[in-house]
Amino acid sequence: MLAALVLLSLTLFLRGNETMSPLKCKAFSRATIDVQNGPLVFSIVENLQLYNKRKEGMIHYNGYVKSPDANTYLERTIYLSNGVKTDKNTFTYKITRIVSAPLDTTSDDTFDQMWLENTSDNTTITLNIKNIREGIFTVSSPYSLQYTCVKY
Repeated sequence: MLAALVLLSLTLFLRGNETMSPLKCKAFSRATIDVQNGPLVFSIVENLQLYNKRKEGMIHYNGYVKSPDANTYLERTIYLSNGVKTDKNTFTYKITRIVSAPLDTTSDDTFDQMWLENTSDNTTITLNIKNIREGIFTVSSPYSLQYTCVKY
């Protein structure tokens, strides 16, 4: 009886470590990227949502871009699927599609300047998601630290 109880407890403990709750976190970031025409200043809210044991999700960008030529509104959603855990905190996703909101006035070329900080193409993205404190995560790519977000 005691052995069965210990075995059941151990099974539940190990299975509990394998399950992942959905992750929803937001961050505000301001990034300046120097390009040939002058600096691009991205002031955006980044909303990361991962579901289904972090195998699918989305990244939503919402904010403004200031360039030497214009100030534009940015609102894009990147849909992720086929997430594969590559190590303790790292996942690689297939990018299903990138959708611009109807009010988005930022050119694809300008958006790509920021997007290249995340991935080298529009087919896959690798994200390292590290829990640094209760409800606080750093999100980074192989190219750079992206942001620190707060779970909601």
